Amino acid sequence: MTNVSKIYAQSSIDEAIEKWKELQAGTSDTGGIIDTIISFAIPLSGVCVFILLAFATFKLMTSRGDPEKLKEARDQITNAIIGFIFILLSVTILVLLGNIFNIGGIEP
Repeated sequence: MTNVSKIYAQSSIDEAIEKWKELQAGTSDTGGIIDTIISFAIPLSGVCVFILLAFATFKLMTSRGDPEKLKEARDQITNAIIGFIFILLSVTILVLLGNIFNIGGIEP
């Protein structure tokens, strides 16, 4: 039987839990705090986008051709995608600033 490594999401969750424990114990630095926030924000935003897109798709499918409901569902889909892009850009900027100012613990 071959050795199977951890799934990436699972390993990042384990790392985030460890960093959260360090943060509560007061042994974490500024980079660790930011890294913990990033490790929770990205998966949480992905889940939120999925839920919003699923709900908007349901609204789109059940609109029965009503132009107002169709517009509302399209707007919700657009807003979910734009919000996710803003979250990804803010994390990218945060990581970039962390690398520029040499704050340890911030990794993409």
